[in-house]
Amino acid sequence: MEILENLDAYTDLTSTMLPPDDHPPRSLPVDRTRELLKTAREEVYKVADGVQLVAYVWEPEPAKAPPYPKSVGAFFFSSGWDNGQVSQFAPHCVYFASRGMTTVAFEYRVSARHGTGPLEAMADARSAMRWLRMNAVELGINPGKIVGIGGSGGGHAIAAAAMLDGFDQPGEDVSIGPAPNAIVLFNPILDTSKSGFGFDRFANAGEAKAANLIRAIKRGLPPMLIMHGTADRVVPFAGSWEFARKVSKKKNACRLIEFEGHGHGFFNFNLSFERYEVTLMAMDEFLVEIGFIEPDPDAGLGEEGVIL
Repeated sequence: MEILENLDAYTDLTSTMLPPDDHPPRSLPVDRTRELLKTAREEVYKVADGVQLVAYVWEPEPAKAPPYPKSVGAFFFSSGWDNGQVSQFAPHCVYFASRGMTTVAFEYRVSARHGTGPLEAMADARSAMRWLRMNAVELGINPGKIVGIGGSGGGHAIAAAAMLDGFDQPGEDVSIGPAPNAIVLFNPILDTSKSGFGFDRFANAGEAKAANLIRAIKRGLPPMLIMHGTADRVVPFAGSWEFARKVSKKKNACRLIEFEGHGHGFFNFNLSFERYEVTLMAMDEFLVEIGFIEPDPDAGLGEEGVIL
């Protein structure tokens, strides 16, 4: 297990300061992630219980696209399986499309909008992977180079697609593999026991146990990058530490980057551009290392790296 304790290998982080409470009210800022979502192409990847689930697709510009089928970044927004916004990872999608990847932000079912729980989210992530592979020719992608990226409950859903059997949508073609070929996780839910997170979101203890990823670690898992704040009060950092330790013990490639003193959602673009940028750099380096994108010293991760 690789652990970069204080992120000295990347950059120093600066805290985002909030305005004092006694400041006069201001007009709400433009939600730039939602605006970026409008630049994507929309495709329905699944219909479940009459609900259309949308995949938001970004393609690289011709000058940035490689001369071979593209790698794919498949993004699953952060949630506790209760809420969340598909636009969360839109800035990441735009950036990695500029690096030659096809990027996709997937909707999945959550309780606030669909009255569902963790099992439906897990099934949707599996469906999303199969949709990409079934449409690989039309999308111009390499079905063997899909990186699944998720935060919190979205991270659990995509990691479960690589680690667990079952949890499939009824009637789906299970001959098509749902596992991503690499995984990037932000403050992920990995331990669904009573000492972790989400035990009470399952219908019963048996379901929570079956979905507990710390119990499902085995050899042959895809390479993983995990980023987690040590002061996370929602999803305990200890779960990522223990998970990464056990994954590495099984001879799998796993890099854990701990963000000292930072809490849940520390990486979000709308919260801190500095932390968004440093996590983006870590992702870029990881994907270069595993051969999903080419090195690009001119990519630029500063203010000009993503047009907002």
